[in-house]
Amino acid sequence: MKSIQCLLDEFCAINALPQLPIEVNGRCQLLVDDHILVYFIAPNTNELWLSARVGGLPRKGVIRTRGLEVIARANYYGLGCGGGSLSVSPDGRQVILFGQKALAVLDGASLTQWFDEFHEQSMQWQARFATLEQGISCHVEAGYRPDEPLPFEKRYWG
Repeated sequence: MKSIQCLLDEFCAINALPQLPIEVNGRCQLLVDDHILVYFIAPNTNELWLSARVGGLPRKGVIRTRGLEVIARANYYGLGCGGGSLSVSPDGRQVILFGQKALAVLDGASLTQWFDEFHEQSMQWQARFATLEQGISCHVEAGYRPDEPLPFEKRYWG
């Protein structure tokens, strides 16, 4: 089995990137298009995790409640996460897209494909969470009911 650093070196060579050295804490990061910071996390020698911050939640209120509902629905139905999941950071304010794969099933090409899909999903979730507040404020003015899906949710759950 190849090491995680060898896998990342192969990934970087395929994508013409500078080396991504895994730090002592088992992490490295890649900023994509000056927009999304993707973390490569090696919790052990057998698997690799990808994570990215895709949104934020206020401490309380209807936007937080709806955001948590969106996360729960996406995870329950497995929608828009590409086999990964959405989670909330320990401080309860950040929404994180997270994926994990066994190192044994990855090579440079499959890591590139997984990374591209993960990046695309991250951008889509960032857009959804960016419009969450706007969608709620527009619907509140129009008599929004909390049990109704927001417009961006209808294509998934409507």
